[in-house]
Amino acid sequence: MKRSARTALFAGLVMLLAAMEVLLLQSGWASGQRIAVAAETAPANSRAAGRKVLVTGVRSTLSDGYMRITVELSQEAKFEVRSLLDKLANGASPRVYVDIFGVDLALAAKQPVEVDDKLVRQVRVGQYNADVVRVVLDLQSRTAHNAFMLSDPYRLIIDIAGERNAEPAETNHRRTNNPTVTRKAPGSATTAGAPTTATNGLRKVVLDPGHGGKDPGATGPGGIAEKDIVLSIAKKLAVKLKNEMGTEVVLTRKDDRFVPLEDRTLLANTEDADLFISLHVNASPNPDARGIETYYLDNTTDEAAIRLAARENATSRKNISDLQFILSDMTQNMKLEDSITLAHRLQSSLVTGMSKFMGEVRDLGVKKALFHVLVGARMPSVLVEMFFITNKDDSRAMVDASYQDVMVNALFEGIQKYAQSNLIAKTL
Repeated sequence: MKRSARTALFAGLVMLLAAMEVLLLQSGWASGQRIAVAAETAPANSRAAGRKVLVTGVRSTLSDGYMRITVELSQEAKFEVRSLLDKLANGASPRVYVDIFGVDLALAAKQPVEVDDKLVRQVRVGQYNADVVRVVLDLQSRTAHNAFMLSDPYRLIIDIAGERNAEPAETNHRRTNNPTVTRKAPGSATTAGAPTTATNGLRKVVLDPGHGGKDPGATGPGGIAEKDIVLSIAKKLAVKLKNEMGTEVVLTRKDDRFVPLEDRTLLANTEDADLFISLHVNASPNPDARGIETYYLDNTTDEAAIRLAARENATSRKNISDLQFILSDMTQNMKLEDSITLAHRLQSSLVTGMSKFMGEVRDLGVKKALFHVLVGARMPSVLVEMFFITNKDDSRAMVDASYQDVMVNALFEGIQKYAQSNLIAKTL
């Protein structure tokens, strides 16, 4: 047999063996070790390949009067939330359960997890049937609940909210090897100074420097990154609030690291903050766009606001509609008026303060939009877009330390005016 023929025959045998191995893997006859490797290295687009979405992790976070369950998924999945909030006939506790469709449970430990919390007694996760994973929360009593899906990475958020105590309770944070893990609220938070008793009514403020780590946010001329500008301003503002108002300040991040959007608001809830302020720098395809605008969480049909929210949410415009039902949350509605007031105080102070230093500043106003980072906040919360990084003049100003100091002073003044008006309202 000629060499070329032998080569062709050998290549054919290799292809045949490879095909047989694929068939064995698909039929389950290959070794358990190889099957496990195949499962662990499943492609991200597993749904397109005909494979089910996987539940890869479940974790919980506790705070006074608040619990969040995060279900980690390999891809987006449909889900339904149901509840049995009355005492069951057999004496079992009220419960909330979420069915996630078209998924497999990829967790080693599946035993119920004792939570030891005033809201939730235990969390159970199981493969309800071949196509459904069920997450069950056994409640201590009737409580409000909410659930929504987030992307990049995909995860299902389940919030359980009760009444907060007058004094914040110290949360018992711990880790276990079970699929549900109780942990300290994420975000590598840092506090500016030791806690003090503020006389202005603002005991604690959470500042959120947007983006960070693998998420640079918007970029401007010369590679200027939004994440760097807002972190610098947040650190300066934290020191000023502590020194001049006696307010304790917590940052959602203190360095260049990635923090998921929902974890930022979760931190504010866990810290029982009085205000949550998310700091950002705007961007536009139009290099001449400039100005300052401040947002609060609410529904809108404004196309520009929807596009901005899609960019800040790191998601598509289509997914913005998924947030609509969240706005019925009673806690957020009760804080809506205060959020609008805070937004107006900040917007007015920013436009006035920056105009004195750099000439006329375009006032883009106070607006409403659907920002993931504001969802679930249990205190007045706003998102500030400080100038346009895509504008050559604005970006040059925002990296200048003196301009940043003026911005910090303007933000401080807006917070101070809000605190003063809030105190007056409480004494009427």
